[in-house]
Amino acid sequence: MIKAHLLQILFSAAAISSFVALGGDALAENAGRLVELDIPGKMGSTHEISAGPRGNMWITQQKQARLVKVQANGKLKFVPLPENSGPHGLAFDSRGRLWVTLEYIDEIVQIGIDDEIISRFKLPSGAGPHGLSIASDGIIWWTGKTGNVIGRLDVDKDKLDIFPLGDRPAKPIYIAPGPNGNMWFTELEGSNIGRITDVGEITLFALPTENARPIVVFPGPGGLMWFTEERGNAYGTISATGEIVEYPTGVKGGKLAGAVIDADENIWLQYNTPDIIQRIAPDKTVTTYNLPTKNAVQHRIALGFGGKIWATQNATDKVVYISPNEPL
Repeated sequence: MIKAHLLQILFSAAAISSFVALGGDALAENAGRLVELDIPGKMGSTHEISAGPRGNMWITQQKQARLVKVQANGKLKFVPLPENSGPHGLAFDSRGRLWVTLEYIDEIVQIGIDDEIISRFKLPSGAGPHGLSIASDGIIWWTGKTGNVIGRLDVDKDKLDIFPLGDRPAKPIYIAPGPNGNMWFTELEGSNIGRITDVGEITLFALPTENARPIVVFPGPGGLMWFTEERGNAYGTISATGEIVEYPTGVKGGKLAGAVIDADENIWLQYNTPDIIQRIAPDKTVTTYNLPTKNAVQHRIALGFGGKIWATQNATDKVVYISPNEPL
């Protein structure tokens, strides 16, 4: 049975002062509803999340070696994957096909409509496929976290390309499509945002903050790419020509995880410390949502159906969703 905790989000005067650096201090009286779902079989390993067809949300659990499908009716379905395979990145292509990286066994797999593996693609040993995304032309791109590589997989042609990042510390973890058919990725140890063209030409952009540990990068308004910094306690933008702007969060001891931009151009920031999610409006107004569970160590956040915002908790094996316009 799913345990759900419903909270009406209220704010205190103390919250105002911590957000001055962002330029906004207005608080929403009706910020919506937050629901927390408990996933059985706890091992502290709930990772990526993505919206799928028919109103379902899909989640990877790495140590459990399974996918979790949160169905539109609220029920959970578990999809087992090969033992000790370490599923992490996942994405749906334009044809509704689900692709998943199996980090521990160096594979990318396709999940069919019956929620079973229907195709497997072997990658070089030690690549450690972590993040995964689909380009506008349908090509699968992935980050080799342990192999220090970026990979390109054309499943229709059964063609695999590997682009090494060199011997320097890089640890690429996340990748997403950007303008002009390019893909953008984050280097956790290199503190770079990288851009790679469809033919594998790589350009690295060093972040102004040393050892910032960038986590995610994703497209936003104005043709900009947005990113988060875990250790830098900031989010920012990068232009196609590499112009970087950082925005400190102003949250004491903050460590960012994922982020996403909704249809109204609000940016949603997810923290692995402290246990909060923030919505930053275009006018810099900040709304803060406090999680019911403490020490959650959040991992990823995604847009869902009906305007809901979904977020995973890595340490506690829970998932939450926020309905911004739905009263308690």
